[in-house]
Amino acid sequence: MLDHQNTTIATTANDDTAAQTSYYGTAGADAGNVRYDPFAAGQLSAEHGLADIDTIKPRSRDQYVALFKKTEERTAKSTLQMCRVVYEAQQSLQEHEFADFCTAVGYKDTSSVIRKFCAIGKLQPRLVNHAAFMPHEWTKIYTLTQIPAQLFESYVAEGTDFRGLTGKQLKDLVDATRPETKQLSTLLPRDKDSNNFVFAKLTFDKTFVDAYDWRAVKKALAEVESRLPIKVQFVAAAEKAYQQTVAHRYTQAKQNARKTEFKPALWDFGIEAAQDNLKDDPADANTIDSSASTTKAIE
Repeated sequence: MLDHQNTTIATTANDDTAAQTSYYGTAGADAGNVRYDPFAAGQLSAEHGLADIDTIKPRSRDQYVALFKKTEERTAKSTLQMCRVVYEAQQSLQEHEFADFCTAVGYKDTSSVIRKFCAIGKLQPRLVNHAAFMPHEWTKIYTLTQIPAQLFESYVAEGTDFRGLTGKQLKDLVDATRPETKQLSTLLPRDKDSNNFVFAKLTFDKTFVDAYDWRAVKKALAEVESRLPIKVQFVAAAEKAYQQTVAHRYTQAKQNARKTEFKPALWDFGIEAAQDNLKDDPADANTIDSSASTTKAIE
């Protein structure tokens, strides 16, 4: 393969039948009629299911190193040349023609891939003679085009290997070319449990808080949560305090209703409920009628 020699023997119709027969089992003459399902489970990958069809010519370690580097450089040059083609097409063709060109090569003219290809192609004349010191992946080459221009020029002029830059160094260099205005997210601390941004702190301005206050606060914050992209999280001490206020309120209610809990006639259902009960109760209606008659007699 490395010497451009291929010992592959062309397959025949019999070979295809044999492959189908071995894959589907002893199907005999009907093997060619079985429809292959590429999504069926339990299949072998190409890596494990196919054998090497080339003859390997043994080489020394140094020869393999030199061959690898040469191939890597050739790949980087091919990548740069491909991007240069896209860039020149963008500069030379009309807008609709360039859109047709992108469609023909399998991309959209508005895609980020085409935009990055053009960025690489613009600097291709500066990079092509430096291909031996560059990564061959176009995504990494594009990252190099985003570092400061002065540093980029010094690397090219001095013949420094771009591959010596670590991922963190590249990120810092790319960030150095961005505007200094910081986003709000970079200024806010993060919650260690949820990893969300913390932007507020709620406090009670009363020395005493009862269950009614707690309930009102919870309902109000729940309404805010439903309308805004925020998450209200009560601390453990606050939840414990809320439960204590609820328990205290419940205890007071039992003490105040000690003589009325089993006397429904004394329960307070509100004014409207009491009026409705008076209208529906015949005994109460008679009481009202007798009271009215007494009043008239006095008059």
